[in-house]
Amino acid sequence: MGKEKGRRRRRPLHFVMKYVLCLRTTGSFHAYKAIKMKSIKPATRRSITFRMTLAVCAFVILVQSLLAVLCLVYFKSELKQSISTQQFTMLTLVAQDIDQKLNSAHKELIAISREVTPAMVNDPVAAQSFLDHHPDARSIFDNALFLFSKEGRIIAESPFLENRRGRDISFREFYKRTVATGQPQISAPFISTHTPGTPSVMFTAPVRDKNGKLIAILGGGLNLLQDNFLGALSRTRIAKTGYLYLVTHDRLLIMHPEKQRIMKLVAQPGANRLLDRALNGFEGSGENINSQGLQALASFKHLQVTDWIIGANYPLAEAYEPIKRSQKYFIAAVIISSLLVIVVVRLIMERYTHTLVRFAAHVKNMATKQGRDRLFDHESRDEIGALVNTFNAMIKDEDRKSAELLHISTHDALTGLYNRAFFDAEIERMARGRTTPVSVVVADIDLLKDCNDTLGHAAGDILIMAAATSLVESFRAGDIVARTGGDEFCVLLPGVSAEQAEALLQRLKNSLDKAAPPVADFPLAVSFGCATASSPQELTEAFEQADQRMYREKRLKQAANALI
Repeated sequence: MGKEKGRRRRRPLHFVMKYVLCLRTTGSFHAYKAIKMKSIKPATRRSITFRMTLAVCAFVILVQSLLAVLCLVYFKSELKQSISTQQFTMLTLVAQDIDQKLNSAHKELIAISREVTPAMVNDPVAAQSFLDHHPDARSIFDNALFLFSKEGRIIAESPFLENRRGRDISFREFYKRTVATGQPQISAPFISTHTPGTPSVMFTAPVRDKNGKLIAILGGGLNLLQDNFLGALSRTRIAKTGYLYLVTHDRLLIMHPEKQRIMKLVAQPGANRLLDRALNGFEGSGENINSQGLQALASFKHLQVTDWIIGANYPLAEAYEPIKRSQKYFIAAVIISSLLVIVVVRLIMERYTHTLVRFAAHVKNMATKQGRDRLFDHESRDEIGALVNTFNAMIKDEDRKSAELLHISTHDALTGLYNRAFFDAEIERMARGRTTPVSVVVADIDLLKDCNDTLGHAAGDILIMAAATSLVESFRAGDIVARTGGDEFCVLLPGVSAEQAEALLQRLKNSLDKAAPPVADFPLAVSFGCATASSPQELTEAFEQADQRMYREKRLKQAANALI
C-alpha cells in the first residue's frame, strides 16, 4: 500500500515533466493537449463541478488568448516600426557625414585650383612641382592629383608616372561634364589608368584665368579600394551581418562590402523593388528582397552633394529576432496563465460545491540558464545604445525568470528538498559518471497515514517537514537529499562506502529515537534501507536494493507492532 500510495502521488510530477519536455521540443499548445489527452483517462462520471470548471476555464482561456494575440500583433507592429525608424535615422546620419566629407574634399580641390596660374598650365614641370607640394590634398585624393588641359590632356599628375604626360582623357565623362557645365563635378565610378584596373571616382574643379576663361581642369582621384572615407563605408556593419553600400542613379555600385561587385550593376530593373523606388526618389525603409535573394529591412537615403544613393540592408532574420523571442514569451505566458486559471477556477468551484476533490499541478518549466556572455557590451547614448540597453534588460529578466523556474522544477514545494524528477536525473547522471563508490539511502515515514487520518494533513505536513529537516542535518551539503513521494525520501551519497553509509544511518536512527515528537502522540518513526554501488553501472540496482531493504524494515516494524 505504501509503495502504491507513493506512485499515485508521483503521477502529477511525471505528467508535468512530460509536458515540459514536449513543450521545449515542439513549442506549441497542441503538444500540451496531446499529452494531456494521453495521460488522463476518461472519467466515468462528469460532475457539475467538472462541467462548470470546464466551461469557465474555456471561456477565460479563450478571452485571454485573444487578448494575447492582439497584444502580440500590436507589439510586432510597434517593434518593426521602431527598428525601421532607427535604421533610417542611422542612415541619415551616415549620409550627412558622407555629404560633409565629399563637400570638404571638393572645397579643398576648388581652393587649390584657384592657385593654379596660366604659367603652370603651360609648364608641366612647374605644374608637377605645384601638385607635389600639396601633401594634404594627396592624402585625401589617394588616386593622385591631376592637372588636365582644356583640351583633355594630362599636363601633370602627382604622384608622377612616366610616359603619361599628354595622354588624352577627353573621352572621360567627368571631363565632358566639367567642360560643358563649367562647374566642379564628381564623376561616376570608372576604371583608373593611373592605378590600372582600380575603380576610382574623380573630383574636378575648373581652372580659370583672370578673365574667367577656362584654361585647365584640376582633378583629384579617390581609390574605391583604399581605406578612405568612402572605403570605410564598406566596413560599417549594422548589428552582425547588416551592411551599407553606395550606388549611382545608373545602378553602378560605388561602394560595397564585396569589393568585386564595385563598378557592376547592383541589380537589373525589377530585381530589387525598393531600390527601383529609391532611384525614382523614394527615401525611407521597408522589407525587401534584393537581387541576391536576401530578405532584409532595406533603407535608402539620397546624398545632397551628388546624385548617389546610400542604402542599408539589415537581414530580417536578425532584425526581427526580438519579435521571435517575444512570440515565445507570449506563448509561455498564455500557457502559464491558462494553467493558473484552471487551478484557481477549480479551487473556487470546489469551495462553492463543497467537494473534496483537489487539483494539484506543479508546472516546472526547465530552461537553460544563460550567463553574462549573452550580454552585449556597448556604451553610448545614441539610438544603438538605447537598443542595446533594452536588449540587455530583456536578457537579464529572462535569466531571472529562468533561475526561478529551474528552482521550482527541481525542488519539492513543501520541504524545499530536491524532488523525484531531479533525483532520477541524478541517478542517470551518476550511472554515466566515474564517481565510486556511491551509497543510496531510502527512507519512508512510518506513521504518516495514521497521522493524516487522525489529526489531518496539516499535522502530516509537520511530520514530513521534521523528517526532511533531520535528513538534511544528518548528511553532507553535497549529498542529494530528495523527497520522492508523499512519505518517501531518497539520499545519494557519492564517495561514501557501505561501512560509512551504515555508520551515518545508525547515527541518524539514534538521533530520531532521542528526538521529541514533532506532532503530539506521533513520534518521528522512519524506516530506512541502504545499499552501495561499487561501480556506476550498479547504481540502479543499488537503489532497488535500498528500496527493498527499506520495505523489509517497515514490514518488520509492522509485524512487531502487531505482536504488541
